[in-house]
Amino acid sequence: MKEKLRKVYDNHELLRLGTMDLEGFVNVRSVDFTYDPENLSHIYFTTFKATNKVKELSQDNRVYIVIDKSADSIEALSQIKYVRGLGKAYEINEPEQARKAMGLLLTKYPFLTDLPGDPSMMGLYRIELEQVKITDNSLGFGHVDIMDF
Repeated sequence: MKEKLRKVYDNHELLRLGTMDLEGFVNVRSVDFTYDPENLSHIYFTTFKATNKVKELSQDNRVYIVIDKSADSIEALSQIKYVRGLGKAYEINEPEQARKAMGLLLTKYPFLTDLPGDPSMMGLYRIELEQVKITDNSLGFGHVDIMDF
């Protein structure tokens, strides 16, 4: 199951990040992401510090994620694999951990070096997943495997 999770991480570009807004409603947005190859429960993303997601995470760091992609035919849909998971997000403040996370992000998304503004405007986050559900339609539509961390 770990290899299947790794393949989804490697073959998908965006993560849908669900947080709770300040009124208690779910707020979902897409973020570029990467993962720690030594610990599949750790996912990294960066964002501008002035975003609503940063405000929301400072109030309630619980997150729900979806890593998926669309299908353009029934054949493609019958082979699709995607991940849903829940966990908590933490801002990374330790220099060594920040270097590791940024290195992984820049390897996957080299264009991030061209983000506008000063790097101090950015926050770096680690999601620590508690559980993932891996849907694998190649094993039957809606087939789900659950992995706890």
